[in-house]
Amino acid sequence: MTERALPPWTVHHGDALTVLRALPTGSVHCCVTSPPYWGLRDYECAGQLGQERTPEEFIATLVEVFRDMRRVLRPDGTLWLNLGDSYRAKQLLGLPWRMAFALQSDGWYLRSDIVWAKPNPIPEAGTDRPTKAHDYLFLLSASERYYYDAFAIREHVAGTAGSRGAGRGPKSRIGAKGCRNNAKFSAALVGRVFRRNKRSVWTVPTHKFHGAHFATFPPELVQPCIRAGTSEHGVCAACGAPWRREVRRTKTIDGEPVDRAPPIWTVDLRAPSGASGVGHGRILVYTESVGWRATCGCGASVVPAVVLDPFAGACTTGVVACREGRRFVGIEIKREYVEMGRQRILSETSQRALFAPLPLCEGEATPHRIEVETPQGAQLALLEDAPR
Repeated sequence: MTERALPPWTVHHGDALTVLRALPTGSVHCCVTSPPYWGLRDYECAGQLGQERTPEEFIATLVEVFRDMRRVLRPDGTLWLNLGDSYRAKQLLGLPWRMAFALQSDGWYLRSDIVWAKPNPIPEAGTDRPTKAHDYLFLLSASERYYYDAFAIREHVAGTAGSRGAGRGPKSRIGAKGCRNNAKFSAALVGRVFRRNKRSVWTVPTHKFHGAHFATFPPELVQPCIRAGTSEHGVCAACGAPWRREVRRTKTIDGEPVDRAPPIWTVDLRAPSGASGVGHGRILVYTESVGWRATCGCGASVVPAVVLDPFAGACTTGVVACREGRRFVGIEIKREYVEMGRQRILSETSQRALFAPLPLCEGEATPHRIEVETPQGAQLALLEDAPR
């Protein structure tokens, strides 16, 4: 990304539910968050989550928070939710899946369970069970149809997934003795494949953060969520509708991949006309991103999409969102982390910051505002809950 001003961002101090109720309906395109784990640590803040008496109370409170977040989220928006598990009386509570099912019952669409595999897990003292080396990341949507850019997060395949030949083996011919393959299977073994749709196991090392907030997202875990959940090109400034990626597919037959970068190949299972047997022709499809199209008819200018984290902590989501050219709205209950997150966004991004809040809902009380001098000299209001 070239050197330029960051998209507008802000971090609100307050509890998630109160601040969410002050945000406009349908103003957010994507939410990436990790709420406090139940019973893990005390943040010494009134109204904090994670200190409920029972897991059931904890889940009920989170369901209420995400119910209001669904109002703030656009109908085509997505929620990427990481939640860790807990033990009680030698029992694994299964909190991530309890939470996922509770949200599903409350109206969310549970679209995917992603395993966050940790190659460097925290050591555990217990010797009567395996050491925990994974967490869950759930993809949920507010509607059946939602924005998702699969092209933006394609992954490389293993180096051994090269050409598998022309599919003319003795057991690939139609009617061959002992034939184990059908036409589609044989065709699927033809051609070179360099990238594929992202799988549901993400291996991401945990990161240390040298600050008071040590339970942080790795940026590498957040990045694909933001890239898939928001438009890289941006959204309509008038209605917020995302621009969608245009993808072109170019077919080659009986040819090797052309010298184009990055080479992304998939297999077209349709056999060439006139083929007398399976595999008598190699059909390859080169797929590339060629542009963007508006999904509305407003004709307005394009602005960055909005990413929300209602449990911002040290603002890892905010750092990644700004690096990716998205606007960011964070909510954090602990004042020390609010200041830490703001400083981290400034220090860990190469661009210069431009502060600007999202408007409040009509009729809501206006919080205290702090006038912030931007690098360009303009005065823009930064939302804050109270004077310092």
